[in-house]
Amino acid sequence: MSLLFQLAAIDLKSYFRNSFALFFTFLFPVLLLVLLMLAFGSNNGGASIINIKIAGDNPRATKYMTDMQHVLKHSNMLVFDIQKFDENADNKRQGVVVTIPTDEAKKISILVEKNAPLSIYNSIYPLMLVNSLQEIDYKKWDFVLNIPVKSNAVIGEGFKYGQYLIPGLIGMILISTSLFGFCTFLVEQRAKGAFKAYHLYPMQKWKFIAAFVSTRFVILVVFSLLFLFVADLVYGMGAVVDLLLIGKLLVLISLGALTFLSLALLISARIMAVGMVTGIANLLFYPATFASDLYIPQGGFPEFVKTIANLFPLGPFAEAMRNIVYKSATLADISYTLGLMSIWTIICFAASLTLFKWTRD
Repeated sequence: MSLLFQLAAIDLKSYFRNSFALFFTFLFPVLLLVLLMLAFGSNNGGASIINIKIAGDNPRATKYMTDMQHVLKHSNMLVFDIQKFDENADNKRQGVVVTIPTDEAKKISILVEKNAPLSIYNSIYPLMLVNSLQEIDYKKWDFVLNIPVKSNAVIGEGFKYGQYLIPGLIGMILISTSLFGFCTFLVEQRAKGAFKAYHLYPMQKWKFIAAFVSTRFVILVVFSLLFLFVADLVYGMGAVVDLLLIGKLLVLISLGALTFLSLALLISARIMAVGMVTGIANLLFYPATFASDLYIPQGGFPEFVKTIANLFPLGPFAEAMRNIVYKSATLADISYTLGLMSIWTIICFAASLTLFKWTRD
């Protein structure tokens, strides 16, 4: 047992000397929280209504409006009121006017109120996606003073944006620390030959793995809880903190940490090149965090993408945490997530014990 503590202490010292790992564990989620709350935090349970008028009496304009309605209906953060432009209507209610000329050689013009808040300008990007093959002439409309009003539409089953974001960022903390603070570290040490002594000792693989996983595990659980409670307090998201909630969070976060650490361990089990493992980590991290609805609700994915995302534990973990913290869900309510993470953890740890390699030889 003393050997395990010694190895854990050595790893802990190495971890806090690794600026790259420290950045992805502590600083990166805090920066994302501040930036995303500045951009979208004004949405506290209601989605902004964006009035969009389509100008143009031609088949091209009709098709454009139909395509826009199909794509933008998936938005959970904004409600798009898409109608045909009426020249006799009060201009103060127009908001955004999209003019579709009959001649395809002419540019589509999107006119937006000049002093619109950030959410209005964000709504332009989906419009561009609908007509990505056209060149869009974007101008500020300086004589419309419409300010979007709140509707009854909500983000993700009634969550405020902060309630949606904070648990998502905890999921990001778990996977980013596992991939960039643990996975890459193991490969770096193997490449340097630091594991040769353990191989010659000899040391059982499970003891080595247990020692190195335990340090990251403790860091992840402690920091995740602190991040959740401090962020909730700073932004006033209204979590009711009691012993029952802390107990449920300890179960969920602990299992989540083990799941992503075991995945990172499996990825690094035999890789010898730091560049290769960094590439694999990036290839997994960015698509996974984007498809798992951690930062901004995404409703327009194809069904097969949603199915894959639901089988990967990141998205279900974030959703389970939202329900536990802000909807008083029980552990039984999140049994699918707990079961899914348990399966991933068992498979990844078992495979890692078999595949883990000490050295290049």
